[in-house]
Amino acid sequence: MKNRPQILICDDEPLMTASIKAVLGAGNYRVQTTNSPRHALTLIHAESPDLVILDVMMPEMTGFELLDAIDREHCDAAFIIVTGEASVDSAIKAIRKGASDYLRKPFEPDELIIRVENVLKQRQMKHDHMCVEAEKRQLENQLRQSQKMEAIGTLAGGIAHDFNNVLSIILGNAELALADMSSDHAAHLNLERILTASLRAREMIQQLLSFSRKEESGRKPLRLNSVITESLKLMRASLPTNISIERDICAAECTTIADATQIHQIMLNLCTNAAHAMEPGGGVLTIRLDPVTLDSAAAVDADLAPGNYARLVVADTGHGIEKDIIDRIFDPYFTTKETGKGTGMGLSVVHGIIKGSGGAIRAFSGPGRFTEFHLYLPRVDAIIDAEPSIFNQQHLPGGHEHILIVDDEEMLVDMMRQVLEQLGYTVSAYTDSADALKAFLACPRAYDLLITDMTMPGMTGTSLAKAVKAVRNDLPIILCTGFNEQISQENSQSLGIQSLIMKPVGMQQLAETIRSVMVPKPTERRKNPRFGVPAGTFVISRTHPYERFSLVDIGVSGLAYSHEMESMSDHPSDQLAIMTPDGEIFISGIRCHKVSDIPAGSGIPLPERGQARRGVRFEDLTLLQTELIDQFIHNHATEPLH
Repeated sequence: MKNRPQILICDDEPLMTASIKAVLGAGNYRVQTTNSPRHALTLIHAESPDLVILDVMMPEMTGFELLDAIDREHCDAAFIIVTGEASVDSAIKAIRKGASDYLRKPFEPDELIIRVENVLKQRQMKHDHMCVEAEKRQLENQLRQSQKMEAIGTLAGGIAHDFNNVLSIILGNAELALADMSSDHAAHLNLERILTASLRAREMIQQLLSFSRKEESGRKPLRLNSVITESLKLMRASLPTNISIERDICAAECTTIADATQIHQIMLNLCTNAAHAMEPGGGVLTIRLDPVTLDSAAAVDADLAPGNYARLVVADTGHGIEKDIIDRIFDPYFTTKETGKGTGMGLSVVHGIIKGSGGAIRAFSGPGRFTEFHLYLPRVDAIIDAEPSIFNQQHLPGGHEHILIVDDEEMLVDMMRQVLEQLGYTVSAYTDSADALKAFLACPRAYDLLITDMTMPGMTGTSLAKAVKAVRNDLPIILCTGFNEQISQENSQSLGIQSLIMKPVGMQQLAETIRSVMVPKPTERRKNPRFGVPAGTFVISRTHPYERFSLVDIGVSGLAYSHEMESMSDHPSDQLAIMTPDGEIFISGIRCHKVSDIPAGSGIPLPERGQARRGVRFEDLTLLQTELIDQFIHNHATEPLH
């Protein structure tokens, strides 16, 4: 109920309307009067009063006829019927036609006030009950939608293992054929196309699985150009063919700190909404990405701070959004779609993601012509490591060790055997994990490496790994999986597994992973000089993104930082950024591995009492990262530490 309820009084006697208004006007009400029932009908539909006090006997139209003429779809006013008749039948008739109460003339002012208060309270209770019921229905719809999405995710995860097994076979055999074929062979181009199509299929299944995972991949530097392009590949398959996609993705790199899964979710929501807006005749969906610099005036208009941004525009030629609701489209549960076509959460989720990433979103529309969403995300200067190629025939590392392969997919096992034998390895391959364990137990020292699938009938890959480790704890193990949410790169090491690789596996990735496991990197930092650093120099960790740790020392092979936590979570691998005393991110994306943890109170000098210290060594530095570390030491570090 509003703070001041609005009451409309309709009686053909001006003295009666005036007397009722005088009584109610002293209360906290907004009172409006009319002596014409037809005018009253217009006011009811135009003003939507909370209560109508209505006389029965009027010359133009009776009070009962007015009740019959009201559009109940657009009017929820309460009614009190007033009459000079003393008939019970009139009272019953009034209630049946929708009146909340019946008042007989003449009446005392106190009686009128009590009747009005009671009717308004009843109306408020009814309205509150309807709101609760509506919210309950919305929550039920949201739960059903969540359950449907969870079911889709479970389905995607269920088929991923088998799908990636098939994809691994296609990829591996295409690579094997290409490796044995000269570039001028007639079938060379056909095999390259098979390989290209397989890589696209791999990208699509990875994108589908990203939606089915319950956890988010985490915010990190992203090249929006690539992420948006990948999203459009996925969207093209799901949009009707009568919708054409026009894309204008700038060549200039637009790097931002965001979650790739959330960017995919933004594209899915906006493009799906655009497709619905263009039903049934289709239209044009335009995707544009470009770098922009907002000055003070433009930034204020977009509710942002001045600076450099990546602007993503998603536009359609659909029916548009009316001016009176465009300001409400980001509200939770607000939707203009038909029942069953949306929960009203899509745009509010998009709004939350963009705001959480430090950006802004604006909507523009011409009803009947177009709708445009302009999304702004802060641009950053950050180094993004290049994704490793899945196939490179040149310089594939090999060896002469004896490798035990276990996978329940026969063609996949045969393909991997051929690849490894070409690289110089001796291979024993099994499609049954029990047979593989029996062979291993017969001669445990005959094998130098175990490569096993995760999901197999009878004995899983992790169970096989435990059984093998119980006999030979020093045997390196590589675990392959097409999809699994229970095991990660971190917790796999607690099972004695040296490396976890996701299917489909290419020759290049398989060859490099084997060598990294067979020839592990040293566990101690190389004996290079370390340099002290000034106060206010911080390390930002990917595994602890909301903490800043004081940098203690740094060298070309690693660094140490202090922290106030009693213990750091056991993440052996990490990715760091270094912030200088003036607040600049000088280096980012440094991959590293823990080599030491020094607890507080150990007696080793630290910048502040009560702090602990962690030491890490750098891994797989790019040439640019190495140059930046040298530059940082030269510009910011103090004398070498001894």
